[in-house]
Amino acid sequence: MKKAIMTALLALFVFAGANASFAAGIGYVDYAKVSTSYPLAKQYTQALDKKVAAIKAYAEAQDKKIATAKTDAERKAIRNESVKQVRAKQQDYAVTRNKYEAELTAKVVAAAERVRVAKKLDIIIKKDSRVTGGVDCTLDVLNALK
Repeated sequence: MKKAIMTALLALFVFAGANASFAAGIGYVDYAKVSTSYPLAKQYTQALDKKVAAIKAYAEAQDKKIATAKTDAERKAIRNESVKQVRAKQQDYAVTRNKYEAELTAKVVAAAERVRVAKKLDIIIKKDSRVTGGVDCTLDVLNALK
């Protein structure tokens, strides 16, 4: 009986030791830093900012047209057309933004996976998801994105 207990304890220690040797660790990425430092993210942000500026400029120009319209019917026609055009521009903005976000997320995830494998980590999470500890992989991910 003593021999069986000792064998079981030995097996438990061997199993625990082997299991611990496979635990490589957790990495994290500061996604805000990646999104402001990655050149493609900057390019996409600028493109989206231009779309927002174009929508604002269009709306302001249409407001001026409405203000100078001579009749209520003319004002109403300009307003209706303006609303239609602004909605179309907003829809285009939303579609473009979703496309950019999906593309950037896919690239960052692929880069993070390459870093995870190279550093032999178990997982890489967003910095905001961690409480304490972990390996900062932000610069490694940024370098992998180049």
